Amino acid sequence: MNWEEQVRGLWEAYIAKTEQLERDKKPGAGILGLTPGPKDDACHDQFAADAEGLLADMLAAAPSSAETLAALEYIYEAPLEHRQPLTAYWMLQAVHRLTVPVISLLAPEDAGPLRARYAKIYRRRERLPAQKAVLAALTKREKE
Repeated sequence: MNWEEQVRGLWEAYIAKTEQLERDKKPGAGILGLTPGPKDDACHDQFAADAEGLLADMLAAAPSSAETLAALEYIYEAPLEHRQPLTAYWMLQAVHRLTVPVISLLAPEDAGPLRARYAKIYRRRERLPAQKAVLAALTKREKE
């Protein structure tokens, strides 16, 4: 199984879990923080930990630039395809920061077009710190 498939499998399992949590939530759950709701489930922390581990394994394996590019493109575009539930949407964006070390595996000629596409997708006024870190790393890699 290549890296993009591994990433896709982990991301899709997380998205499916969050969608199931939303379907199963009781009326009023999570309102005002009085009772736990889907946003409080441990799956979010588990996803972040699993994503960090997978990306560390990817970095250690040092796949080709093309394989790295395919995995990063999926990671960066996943939030656009999964805007609901919101808990998943924000986490899918937050884990972008975990990709910063992996960007070093990209060839500079692959980093440039990815940076341009990323900057277009995540416009300046809407960028979170994670997106700013990714753009800085892509810009740096493009110039190397």
